[in-house]
Amino acid sequence: MNPTAAADERGLVFWMLFWAPGVLGLGALLLYLFKEQLNELRTLRFLTNQLAPYFPEFDIEQLQRWVALCAPHVWHGQRRRDFSTLADFATPVLLDAAHARFEAEARRGERFDGTLDRVLKIHTLGLRHAPSPAAPEPPPAGVELVLRVELLASDARRAPDDRVLSGRPDLHQLQQFWTLRHDGRQWRLHALEPADRERRDLPRPTDLPGLMEWKKPA
Repeated sequence: MNPTAAADERGLVFWMLFWAPGVLGLGALLLYLFKEQLNELRTLRFLTNQLAPYFPEFDIEQLQRWVALCAPHVWHGQRRRDFSTLADFATPVLLDAAHARFEAEARRGERFDGTLDRVLKIHTLGLRHAPSPAAPEPPPAGVELVLRVELLASDARRAPDDRVLSGRPDLHQLQQFWTLRHDGRQWRLHALEPADRERRDLPRPTDLPGLMEWKKPA
């Protein structure tokens, strides 16, 4: 072998052995850091191409409208400590949790002093099928959709002496995680929490049952 060619080959092998672990490590780090964004793209593509043509309530524009209709009831209910106007939008799990939280806040003398201006954008982060063990039904019943919801709102929670315990009293952009659960006919709000972190526990839409197992609402 030509000595120059051999040296070039050794140099290439050395370069690969030296840099390959770093490149692979960087790739794994990027996948970890941007897991939520990657899952959002997968979920949106799955909703648009696989589900929305057969189940219109999975269309991103319809989801945006649904969230825009539901959000004012969430803010109004928090101000009044009463989610009764959410009865048509929420699951019993969320209503029971909210009732317990409202009672605890009332005992402490706290109040929610927030105003919703509008919903800015929703991000579809993940889809899972979590059928009820008591009464399992074919999807879309039991399908849960995790959203990151961007809003323009104020969300101050105040102490009895009017101090701000959390949130802000001025209108600002804030984000929340909403989990929607399908009851076989429509979406219902199932969980609500601040979006103060990146979500790592997101299921892939490919984990859902095949479309042949789905049943359109009557």
